[in-house]
Amino acid sequence: AVVSTQSTGYFIQSNLSDMSATENYNIVKSVRSRLGIAKDNTTTNRPDNFLGSEIISSLPLQMSLFYNVYFAPIWFTGVATSLQLKHSELPAVYKAVTPTVLLIMSILEVIRLYCGYVGNLKERVPELAVFWMVTLVLQLPLCLFSLLNSEAIILPMEVSVQAILLAFVVVELIVSTSTISHMTSVQETKFSLLQSPDSTETTT
Repeated sequence: AVVSTQSTGYFIQSNLSDMSATENYNIVKSVRSRLGIAKDNTTTNRPDNFLGSEIISSLPLQMSLFYNVYFAPIWFTGVATSLQLKHSELPAVYKAVTPTVLLIMSILEVIRLYCGYVGNLKERVPELAVFWMVTLVLQLPLCLFSLLNSEAIILPMEVSVQAILLAFVVVELIVSTSTISHMTSVQETKFSLLQSPDSTETTT
C-alpha cells in the first residue's frame, strides 16, 4: 500500500511538471472567471504575467502617514494645551480665530489621513487626489499661519509640534505628487490593455 501510494504521488507530480505554462494559465483563468474576476488580465503575451501584479502603492508615503497618525494626538494635545495657557493673553480677534483654526486643522487632519491611507493602500487615485488637495490648499497654509503668526503668541511647545506637523505635510505633499502621477500612468496602461482585446474582437 505504501509503494502504491508513493507511485501515485510520483505519477501526479510528473503530470503536474509536464503541464505547460499555457495549461497553468488556462486553469488560473478558469478559477478567476468562477470567482467573478474580469477577463484574462495580462500585461504581456506571456501567460504567467498578470495585470495588476505590480504594487504601485508608495512605501515612503505609507510610512509617513503611519507615523503621522500616531503623531496627530500628540500634536492636538500640545496645541490645545498651549492655547489654554495663552488664551487670556491673546488679542480679542485671536481669542476667536485661534480655536477655530485648531478645530479646522483637526478635522482636516482626520480627513487627510483617512484619504491618504485609503488612496495609497487600495491604489485609488480619487482619494489620493483629495488627500493632495486638502494637504496643499488647506492644511499647509494653516500650518504656516499657526507657526509663523507672531501675534498669536506662539509658545515653544506649540512651535515644536507645529514644526513636526509641517514637516509631515511637506514630505507627504512631495511624495504623494509623484505617487499620483505614477499611479495614474499605470492605471491608464492597464485600462488600455484591458480595452485592446475588445477592440480587436469588434474589428474582426
